[in-house]
Parts: sequence; C-alpha cells; structure tokens
Amino acid sequence: MPLKDQPRIRKALLAGVVALTLTGTGAAFALSADDPPSPFPSERAQENRQDKQEKPARPDKSQRAQQVHSESVAKKADGTFETQLNQRGTVEAVSDKAITVRSEDGYSQAYTVDAETKVTQAPSQSADTSERKDDDGKRLKPSDGTISDIAVGDNVRIAGVKNGDTVTAERIIEGAGDGPGLGLGRGNGKGFGKGHSK
Repeated sequence: MPLKDQPRIRKALLAGVVALTLTGTGAAFALSADDPPSPFPSERAQENRQDKQEKPARPDKSQRAQQVHSESVAKKADGTFETQLNQRGTVEAVSDKAITVRSEDGYSQAYTVDAETKVTQAPSQSADTSERKDDDGKRLKPSDGTISDIAVGDNVRIAGVKNGDTVTAERIIEGAGDGPGLGLGRGNGKGFGKGHSK
C-alpha cells in the first residue's frame, strides 16, 4: 500500500467509527423515548409511601407532656459542674430578696433573688387564649421586668442554680402560663438565656 493512501484510509475508518457511534447513540435515544413508562411504581416507592402514611402525626405542642420541675447537673465551660433547677408554678411568696414557687404537683421551692436575676414579663394571653397582638397585628414581645413586678398568685417559670442548700434564681418569666411557649433559654440558642437577649 502506498504511503499516500494511508491518511485517506485512516480518515475513512475514523469517519465510519464516528458514524456508527452516532447512529448507535441516536438509536438508543430513540428506543428509550419509545418505551412507555411503567403503569405501576416500583415496589420500593410503594413501601416508602406506605411508611410515610403510617408514621403518626406529631402532636400539637399543647398535647405534649409539659415539664413541671426538674433538677439536673451540667458541666460548665471551665470544667466545673453546677446543679440547675427549672420549675413552673404559682408564686406563694415574693420579696426583693426571695421568691417561693409551688408547682401543680405540690412541689415547692424557695429561690434567692439577687442583682443578676433576670426577670421577663410575658405578654398575657387574650380571653380566647390566643396570642395578644398590637394595633398593627404583630405578636407582642416579652419585656424586661423586675422582681417587684411579680405578685403572689402569678404564674412563673423559673431557672436557678443550686449551691449547697441555697438555690439562686437566674431567670424568672412572669406570666408564662401553664401551656407550652416561652422557655427559659437553655436550648438551641434561641431563648432568653445568657448572651441571647437584646
């Protein structure tokens, strides 16, 4: 074979391979486009759909169990431990230096109040137990308060730190009510805890 014919043969072979490839690809697209979709979804898709339908609905917040009081031990950033108390209940006694709260189950705890105790007043609920709103229709926000704003018989949520036999109140939320809602700011960085208030 003369050397002059070799480039032509290579070009012809290359063109034939490209043509076959394109024809095969085009045929594959044509065949896949002609296949009708399956009338039945796969078994796996049916199982997933059944699993979603059988999953129980998450209960409304008012239907979930509500914490009344608790005591827990937490490790602080400096490596020391502190005992934390949380309680929801009715104020039995209050002064500038102390507050006593009784929970619905009869548990009663006295807390000392100092200059570091943060008091927050939650907006009271309207008569139909819905959130109160201002004239523009916006939900009322909690406001800062003082221990003198709290009276015997008020509903509060309180968080404190126990040191020996003394429990010092860190946060008191007045008007928090018995239902879910305004918490004590110890979760998800979205509460009235240290470093999150404005």
